[in-house]
Parts: sequence; C-alpha cells; structure tokens
Amino acid sequence: MLDVATEAPPAPADGGAARRGPRRLRIALAVAAVLLLGSWFALSRSTEPHDPRAYPGSQSQDLPGTLERYHLRLPECAQPSARYHRHAQWEADSFYLHLTADGSCVDLFLLLNGLYGDAGERAGLPFDPRTVAGFGWPQDPTLPYRTFGNVMARATLVEVEAAVHRSGDRAELYLLAELI
Repeated sequence: MLDVATEAPPAPADGGAARRGPRRLRIALAVAAVLLLGSWFALSRSTEPHDPRAYPGSQSQDLPGTLERYHLRLPECAQPSARYHRHAQWEADSFYLHLTADGSCVDLFLLLNGLYGDAGERAGLPFDPRTVAGFGWPQDPTLPYRTFGNVMARATLVEVEAAVHRSGDRAELYLLAELI
C-alpha cells in the first residue's frame, strides 16, 4: 500500500514551465521598465536644441524662454530671421543673437531693449572672434558697425552689447547678453 503523505507529487508534463511563467513575466517587465527609463533619461538629457533657430551646440532652452531669462524682447518682425546660441555653465551664462531684418525692425528691437542713445562706431564685431566664427558671423575687421550697450537691472543683472551693420534698407544685428 502506498502512503499518500510520502508520495511525491507528480511532475508537470511540461517540465516545470508552469512555475517559470510568472518569473519570466516579472523579468520581462523589469527589463522593459529599465529600457523605458533609460530611453527617457537619454532623450531628456539630449544636448540637441529643441528650437530649430538655435545654433548647433546651443543649450536646449527655446528662444522665448532664453529671451525671458535675459530680459529681452523680440518684435514679431524679427522672429523669422532670429538665430541664437545659449551657453550656461557655472558662473558663465551668455546668449548670442543674430537678426537680419529691415532697418525699422532692428530699430524697434533696439528701442524695446533699451539699446539706443550714445551709439559708437567701430570696425568689426566687438565679440570674441573664436566664439562667433562658429556661428558663421562675419570676421571682416573693416565692416562698419554701430554698437550699443546697456545693463538691465532686474532680478538679475544683464549686460547687453549689440552691433548693427546696415546695408541699404536691411540691417543685421549681432548681440551678446551676459548675466552678471
């Protein structure tokens, strides 16, 4: 006679797959979660700018957010031609902006941002040529520019320097703003 209590349970016909099913499912879900989190992290830390107007290498803040950070206003007429670069690392926080528009639009930009009054004349851009060469800004030291400057005192101090080159009805504005 067989003792029911000591008899081993019969082995499943599928070789134990019934026990492995929930374990495999948990492992698959864990792998999927890790891959999903890893992808989210990589995409959220991307160095590519989200705004197509940004120069390559610019930090990913869009132009409206960057203008707000530096207390600058961009008139509607200058929106289509705007290109920019933002760099912020530790204490260095700078913003470069280039506009090409008709002269009255550039004048409106200067007025909106307190960049008027005693303008100086100079040959060549007043910015570090090694930096702005990467943006394709002109390196001709003989081109005439009117330069403007302002320090805006808000929650943060912003120093702004702009250079404008006029050619007929068109004007090009180059700007550097820095948090100080």
